Amino acid sequence: MHVMVNLSLDARRLPAAIDTELHEAVSVACGVTADELLSYRILRRSIDARQKPLVKVLYQVMAELRDGARPRADLAAAAEDDVPWSPPAGRCELREPVVVGAGPAGLFAALVLARAGCRPLVLDRGRDVERRRVDIERFLAERSVNPDSNYLYGEGGAGTWSDGKLFTRVRDPRSRYVLESFVAAGADPAILYYSHPHVGSDRLPGIVAGLRQEICALGGRFAWDCRVADVAADASGRAFSHLLLADGSRLAAPAALIACGHSAREFILAVSKRVSATLKGFQIGCRIEHEQSFINELRYGRPEALPALGPAEYLYSSRPPEPAPGATTFCMCPGGIIIPAVCEHERLSTNGMSNAARDGHFANSAIVSTIAGEEFATAAAAFAFLGELERRAFVDGGSDYDCPAQRAEDFLARRGGRLPAGSSYQLGLRPQRLDTLLPARTYDALALALRHFERQARGFATRGVLVGVETHVSSPLRFTRRPDSLESSMDKLYIGGEGGGAAGGIMSAAIDGVKLAEAMIQNHR
Repeated sequence: MHVMVNLSLDARRLPAAIDTELHEAVSVACGVTADELLSYRILRRSIDARQKPLVKVLYQVMAELRDGARPRADLAAAAEDDVPWSPPAGRCELREPVVVGAGPAGLFAALVLARAGCRPLVLDRGRDVERRRVDIERFLAERSVNPDSNYLYGEGGAGTWSDGKLFTRVRDPRSRYVLESFVAAGADPAILYYSHPHVGSDRLPGIVAGLRQEICALGGRFAWDCRVADVAADASGRAFSHLLLADGSRLAAPAALIACGHSAREFILAVSKRVSATLKGFQIGCRIEHEQSFINELRYGRPEALPALGPAEYLYSSRPPEPAPGATTFCMCPGGIIIPAVCEHERLSTNGMSNAARDGHFANSAIVSTIAGEEFATAAAAFAFLGELERRAFVDGGSDYDCPAQRAEDFLARRGGRLPAGSSYQLGLRPQRLDTLLPARTYDALALALRHFERQARGFATRGVLVGVETHVSSPLRFTRRPDSLESSMDKLYIGGEGGGAAGGIMSAAIDGVKLAEAMIQNHR
């Protein structure tokens, strides 16, 4: 028989390997002997730090008991497994569709199409993770950006070197499918039950390569260093016909899925002239950095990381009454580093990443606020606004990819000042006035948020350092989809992921890619 049981354990007394050492605790919670507990499976693991320094690890566990065992009377029998989501079954007539972009949306769309026998062709302006790593290392050593292969472009997209956080607020049955595909490609099975799963930037490239290998084994293909410039319709003007490549050539296909990521601004603008899209809100802000020991103390009541939990993380949000602007932390990287999210010459933006161990000296997070799409007449104007902010950040950093930075305390006081020693940003920081670099509306939002966070967590503002500008967060455009077929306003053309304005983060983008591939399969039966 199977029963569901909940555990609440004191994290201060638990070893790092507690997930594999729960047998006794589960048997006690079930009210059976250790011999009567045949096996258990963790369904969910989360952290309760509301009463620090008492921090609890909460488990929801499915336990399999020996026949004849008599568990606690309040434990109800449970089904062994829910029926997982799976792609549509049956024959699909679609062959060799094109997927533009090898980020999470594009990779998972290609994976679903490949598993359905469609043999997709994936195009990406960047390179595979092996060569992409070389290009990133060269940029850090020489400070000369490759505009086609960098922290933003290439296999796996921007998420490959940004911690691999797989948390999402999207409630979709495809989530499990995505997570299981990550595990099959080499990810730690713990991502299946952690409330805030992450992979780590040191492991994600190998996992991304594993997804590519499965796609290729099923008949899919990849074309790297292949930049798509535009899409074209057939003679009727209503249906997709072919892609226009940057080298002047054409590539015909029976259908195309665009998953280019929100940083491919030039391409997004080109496509938006062919198909229907609307302006939407998008986020900008800065990174904020602290010592990880301070975050541990803030969240756990102690400066050292708890073995069972690792370095502490946080999520803060400021939602003042209208019309005051709100702000939130985003993409928090415990024990992580700040990286230059650069894909253009003489432009500078930041991002964050952590390795699987999250054992670095510093913690960082984006702190961002939304700018309404209605503030801009056109998408081109919105993208120009972002580009100009990145250009100014580059200049303020000394025009060599040093990053402008300011103590959060000085930011609030609207003054210059010296920076504390040390930062995770490898290329170096330069003291600058971020309070004057950011637009006034963004400054107001971040200042309100920092004061609010300081009241919630003493020291958050007074001990934090704001680094650079964060502009590669979301797209100001959302492409229109037909509710029945999920096609864009052009037949046989599907647009999704972050570049399509339909996702925000690795998981939501991957889920959207799965959803679009599912629609393509159903539409070609």
